[in-house]
Amino acid sequence: MRSTALLLMVLPLLPAAAQEPLETKLVVTQNGQEIGREEFTFRSTRGRGLPGTTIIAAARYPSTSPTTRLAATLERTPDSSLAKFQLDVESAGTVTVILAAGSGARLIVRTVAKGSESGRELPGGPDVVLLDDAVFSLYHPVAELATPAGRTLTAIFPRSGKRATFTARRESGSAGAAGRVALSGEITGTLVTDAHGRLERLELPAKGTVVTRVE
Repeated sequence: MRSTALLLMVLPLLPAAAQEPLETKLVVTQNGQEIGREEFTFRSTRGRGLPGTTIIAAARYPSTSPTTRLAATLERTPDSSLAKFQLDVESAGTVTVILAAGSGARLIVRTVAKGSESGRELPGGPDVVLLDDAVFSLYHPVAELATPAGRTLTAIFPRSGKRATFTARRESGSAGAAGRVALSGEITGTLVTDAHGRLERLELPAKGTVVTRVE
């Protein structure tokens, strides 16, 4: 009963996020074929006007007549720690909600679906980023955290439970501005941001995935 009540509380956030005017549009291709689209908004504040950053994203796969829709909200504090994460996944007529919050060096992740709820505790901290294989605007904090010497980060994929350690090395530009970041380790690729620090292009060769911004 508690799981169902929590699910009913958070479900309205899925259409709410999807209905907001999302200013940046992305096309997702795999091995040269378009497989989905994503839209997102980046804000230099958190909820209730608190300092930090917020990403609100909506993705659909495939692009037309989608069978899977995702809505994500990610809030980070000024020191890059996780403040709030929510990922809603609608597929095959069911909705799964994944919630995460940081508390010092701990990361609490909960997964809620109709009739079920599970939770786990994972190592957290400012060097941990939350990613997803279908919501690519979540790579924005990677660009913020990258350094010219290379910064070692731990990626957690809350939906699958996968973890990956990788290095983000800034090849040009600075955080929050146009630049290029090289990814190496368990995640390899290239991340390009525009003059406002927003994702412009992401290449993940191991998966044949290329994400590009469209006007």
